[in-house]
Amino acid sequence: MKAIYAGTFDPFTMGHFDIAERALKVFGNVTVAVAADTGKQTLPLDRRVCIAEIAVSGLKGVDAEPFYGLLSDYVRSKGDCVLIRGLRNAGDLEYELCNTRIYRSQCGAESVCIISDCLYEHISSTAVRQLASLGADLKGFVVSGTESIISELYGKSVK
Repeated sequence: MKAIYAGTFDPFTMGHFDIAERALKVFGNVTVAVAADTGKQTLPLDRRVCIAEIAVSGLKGVDAEPFYGLLSDYVRSKGDCVLIRGLRNAGDLEYELCNTRIYRSQCGAESVCIISDCLYEHISSTAVRQLASLGADLKGFVVSGTESIISELYGKSVK
């Protein structure tokens, strides 16, 4: 069964990588679906997709692509699949419970939640953006090979 791991990925972090890698072990095929329409101020879609592509390039069976509009429409277009959701804490669980019910009612998709490894539970995209904007070392927060890109893009965009 195809697994879709959707989000804004603004930017793609080590926590995201961990969830994608672990979902791959269960499902054998994962699409990191980067949302175009986020309702938030984000980096341009092409840059967020590029960072995600670089981050997952070493994971055979994981690809990254953009999606537009509602996640439920995107999921419906992919056929038989499951949504992957990552959980770091109780707040994430509460948020994802509501989302799961929405996805199920909109497109019939089931969600599988993967609990974050404790090594990454403190990492959020917000924290990475803040660290990058202040010139901090991003090692351990983002996938090796994306640090300089993220530092440059978010250092410029957040300041």
